[in-house]
Amino acid sequence: MAGILPVNVFRARIQAWLDKVEAHYGVKPIIYTNARFYEKYMGPEFNEYPLWVAHYYERKSPRINRPWTFWQHNDKGNVNGIDAKVDFNVFNGDIIAFNMLLIK
Repeated sequence: MAGILPVNVFRARIQAWLDKVEAHYGVKPIIYTNARFYEKYMGPEFNEYPLWVAHYYERKSPRINRPWTFWQHNDKGNVNGIDAKVDFNVFNGDIIAFNMLLIK
């Protein structure tokens, strides 16, 4: 979509959706995207939203110029009892921060 629309129109539509979801649920929606897409098409005007960033195979943290809430660091994980590869994610916070993300 961002490649078809001008970036300012794309951002305005994302913002309208985020505003609508936040008004309905009473919490800021989490933006899920990869690091490159975020920096190219979204940018700092969305930094107030929690970010779930997909940036695979980095050793210590995703390379993105903003704080992140979740980091999907691998898509080839193994978990006992699951016969397929799974995504591995890290939460950047504690139980209090996690509870603040929940819809109550």
